[in-house]
Amino acid sequence: MTAIRFVVLSCLLAMSGCASTGNVPASGTAFKLDGCSPFLNCVSSESSVGLYQVQSIELLQPLDPSSWDRIKSTALELPGASLEEARYGYANITCYSDFFGFPDFLEILVADDGRHLNVRSQSMLGFYDLGVNRARVERLREHLAEKDIAVGAVQ
Repeated sequence: MTAIRFVVLSCLLAMSGCASTGNVPASGTAFKLDGCSPFLNCVSSESSVGLYQVQSIELLQPLDPSSWDRIKSTALELPGASLEEARYGYANITCYSDFFGFPDFLEILVADDGRHLNVRSQSMLGFYDLGVNRARVERLREHLAEKDIAVGAVQ
C-alpha cells in the first residue's frame, strides 16, 4: 500500500504546475505576477505568449479602498473560492473544483496605473485545464462589469 501511495504522489507532483506567484513582497503592489509554465494550465494578463494571454481587467474608476473591497468580494463569489492572502491591491485566492476539489490559483494585482487589474489563474494539477482558467478570468470580468466596477467583455 505504501508503494502505491508513493507512485500516486509522484504522479501528482509530476503533473503539478506552479502555485501562486513566488516573489510576492510582504507589502505593496510594486511587483509582477509570475508567468505561466509551459503547460496549458494557466492564463495571465502579464504573459506575452498568446496561448496564455488574457486581457487585464479595465476598471471604470481608479482603484480606491471601496472598489477594492467590492473586487475582493466579487472574486470570492466565484465557484469554490477561498481567500488565501489579501491586502490593498493584491489578492491570492484558491478556487476548488466542484467534482474533485482540485485547487486552482487566482491572483489579482492592481496595475501601476491604478485603472487595470492584472490577473493570473493556474491549475495546480495537470498539463491542460480544458479552458477553466480562462473562463474563470472572464467570469470575474463579467461579474465586475455587472457591478459597474469594470469594463465588460473584451472584443
